[in-house]
Amino acid sequence: MREVVITGSGVVSALGHSAAEVARRIAAGVRAAAGDDGVSVGEIAVDRVPDAARARIGRTDRLCKLFLAATAQAIDAARLPLPLAAPERVGVSFGTGLGCLLSDAEFYEKIVAQGVAAASPRVFAYTVSSAAAGEVSIAFGVHGPNVTSHVGLAAGAGAIGYAVDLIRLGKADVMLAGGADANGAALAAALRDMRLFKTTAQARPFVDAHPGVVPSEGAAVLVLESAEHALARAAPVLARAAGYAAGFEPTLTRARREAIGVRAALQRSLVGARTPGIVLASAHGTPLDAVEAAALREAGCADVPVIATKAALGESFGASGALAAAVCVELLRGDNELADAVAVDLNGSQLPGRALRVESALVSALCYGGSVVGLLLQEPARRRTHGV
Repeated sequence: MREVVITGSGVVSALGHSAAEVARRIAAGVRAAAGDDGVSVGEIAVDRVPDAARARIGRTDRLCKLFLAATAQAIDAARLPLPLAAPERVGVSFGTGLGCLLSDAEFYEKIVAQGVAAASPRVFAYTVSSAAAGEVSIAFGVHGPNVTSHVGLAAGAGAIGYAVDLIRLGKADVMLAGGADANGAALAAALRDMRLFKTTAQARPFVDAHPGVVPSEGAAVLVLESAEHALARAAPVLARAAGYAAGFEPTLTRARREAIGVRAALQRSLVGARTPGIVLASAHGTPLDAVEAAALREAGCADVPVIATKAALGESFGASGALAAAVCVELLRGDNELADAVAVDLNGSQLPGRALRVESALVSALCYGGSVVGLLLQEPARRRTHGV
């Protein structure tokens, strides 16, 4: 199977609008500020989207704008020329946990308040979750595979893994892959109604066990290519996608949870590889943190430092795993000075700040519904003899 490399990344988040900026701020111990409705990105810049597609952007919803902005940034970073030379060999793999929730709420609220005559055709077009991936393909002239994955909170990481598989199997040369989810008043209200809206003080990874989340939003997109394609166009190679596995643990919705399915997926993503230098975990101060910790211990990562990106970014749902992957790429690119309390062990104990230099990093993406994804990323500098 073909080797897959990462040549660009794009990030839209409350901690910055590039993977490098977000990684630096997380490493420095910065946390996104949460308002009454959780964490917001604020204004979404879409100035990097091709001029020919600008006319469509005004009518798109917030989810589409997040995905478009992150994709444009990733394409620029990868120096991928537009128009695409072989658009049928380029695809889009998008993951979202909440999908079109906000557009659905807007559409039906108008009907309830004003009757069926108030139904908006513009809003209705975005009441399907695949609209965002479609808008990206239209904007950038992509003619290859176009897939939207719903794997809950593991959707972004799962979309990246699916893209890796498509390239490995020769079904695409380039994939624009990642995840996005949008925050808003409707989401915050729903979480409060379910008593699942919590504060940052209740979201200490591997320490707290409070049901609920600090809702956030964001998007992250990676440009994935076959190594041969990247070499042929002299693209900047940032990292290697070395391992991917997906699984399911049916007990996560029960009172007595097991880690069997989670452990198995993480182990498969690490097959043939050395122990990673760091883990970017899903932990968010919920009862599932204990399951993830147990799975990581059983997968051989008991002594590996952990960064829980949700402690800094909040719960960005389907975007969370993709954001962690983008941060991973930056951690692999060079020395990063971690402030105190950024890295923890699997008991939640804070590790002292230090210079971090890692050759490989594991993204552990876990959804409360049971889905799990493991992504192993490695630095591209040295060729390894062990395959994944």
